[in-house]
Amino acid sequence: MIDPDNNTFTQKDLLQHLLHAAQHSVTREEMIVQFSRAEKISHENFEQADKMNAERFKQIDNRFEQIEQRFELIDKRFEQAQIESSKRFEQAQIENNKRFDIQHQAIMDIHREIKLQMRWSFGVMITVGALVVGVLRLI
Repeated sequence: MIDPDNNTFTQKDLLQHLLHAAQHSVTREEMIVQFSRAEKISHENFEQADKMNAERFKQIDNRFEQIEQRFELIDKRFEQAQIESSKRFEQAQIENNKRFDIQHQAIMDIHREIKLQMRWSFGVMITVGALVVGVLRLI
């Protein structure tokens, strides 16, 4: 043990101090070895982390591909649904046009019939009026 009094510092104390300092110090060669080991370990850790990241990215890429395939299927289904609905709409439009044509023809037939009845009733009215005038002249 080193005496705190500087005046009583002996050669033995100096040697003990140097021995103690030497035990806690590292030589240049030992430092190089330790640094190379640490560098090797950190390099291995980085390589392992890169491998893990690469595997994770592959998994994520696979998931994205699966999702893209699902979206493609959904897009195809929507396209098919759109084509089917377009066909149905066209068929419904054709049916409606046929019905409207039938209704239009029926209305035109009724219009002609009314026109004929009006002509007939106008003729009957003129004839009856002429008969009334003729009968009144005879009296």
